[in-house]
Amino acid sequence: MKINSFNFFKNNSKIYKNNLRKCSEIFKNLFNIKENFFFNTLSEQYQKNLFLKKIILKKKLHKNILIVGMGGSVLGTKMLSSFFGLDKNYYFLDSLNNSAVNDLIRKDLSKFSIFIISKSGQTLETLTNCNIILNNFNKRKKEISKNFIIISERNSVLFNFAKKNNILFFEHNINLSGRYSVLSEAGLLMFNLDYKKIIQGINSVLKKDLKKNLINNAATLLTLITKSKIDTHVSLIYTHNLLNYGYWHQQLLAESIGKNGKDFTPIISECPKDHHSIMQLYLDGKRNKFFTFFKTINNKIDQPIKDYFDQKLKKNSLNNIVDAQFNATIKVFKKNLIPFRVILIDQKKPIQSFISLLVYSMLETTILCKALDLNPFNQPAVDAIKKETYSLLR
Repeated sequence: MKINSFNFFKNNSKIYKNNLRKCSEIFKNLFNIKENFFFNTLSEQYQKNLFLKKIILKKKLHKNILIVGMGGSVLGTKMLSSFFGLDKNYYFLDSLNNSAVNDLIRKDLSKFSIFIISKSGQTLETLTNCNIILNNFNKRKKEISKNFIIISERNSVLFNFAKKNNILFFEHNINLSGRYSVLSEAGLLMFNLDYKKIIQGINSVLKKDLKKNLINNAATLLTLITKSKIDTHVSLIYTHNLLNYGYWHQQLLAESIGKNGKDFTPIISECPKDHHSIMQLYLDGKRNKFFTFFKTINNKIDQPIKDYFDQKLKKNSLNNIVDAQFNATIKVFKKNLIPFRVILIDQKKPIQSFISLLVYSMLETTILCKALDLNPFNQPAVDAIKKETYSLLR
């Protein structure tokens, strides 16, 4: 992963330096305190132990995988599936959608491994979808223990169901927030990714050049948020298989920072498509936004283009045209003094590069929250809706 950052603080250099010291101190303390189990998932020993669990599970997995969950319990797996091009064999049920459920139960689900993931073990939408799938198995008189894998906290509704029905169970640590769980059992068990490369990706942020960059970027964002009235983060995504990263990162930012009247609203833009719609607003609207350009480099797939319209373009391939639009937009942003950074994911080392992006994103968000006196790991406002929903259903 490569990050190009740009300095916008000629007039606020003293403030930026103070924020840099603050973010550096926060980073040091994160790993001393280990407030959330998320920090444990970044250790080499944890990833080795998780790899051993995957070896045991691999023998039992079917070719097709169905993942049932909500929010962080499924966004991470969906993101990994799309980035690594595994969409053909991975299916997701992450909303209450009659059409999606009907499409799934028409398939022979006895040929699927079905992961039911819920941190609490009692997420309403997850249990609802699970009930429908279980009913389908009962109608077809299929044995559920051969297909289901449950990931939740112990002593939960799902834990008790797994125990009663002899279903394979993996524990979701009670102190691990769902949106920070992508490198735990909930995010990695269903993928055959090289754990050594995962560790390399983690360490590139914790121990190598990206560590300094992480602290610098966190200080940059903190300065923009507190002194420049920046309250929106826009992800400009120029590679399609990074879109689900955008949705994962959207939840990460929104649930972590959006509390106590604080705001850093995440917006996802698929580019260059959005050049023809919302880009006008970005360039000439209210200056309350910070932008991150995302793109993969060294792509193995490219589509050559034969020019039937005599446009006299020098570089006729799909990647070259997207690159030109990407670089042109950066030039315009620079000219207009719009604050932004560029993150490039190297496809020559896809696992290491993408894992480093995930670790970087989670740590950057955590540092920002701490600097803004926020708890990065809770979401108290949403919990009120859950309680109200149950009161209406019972």
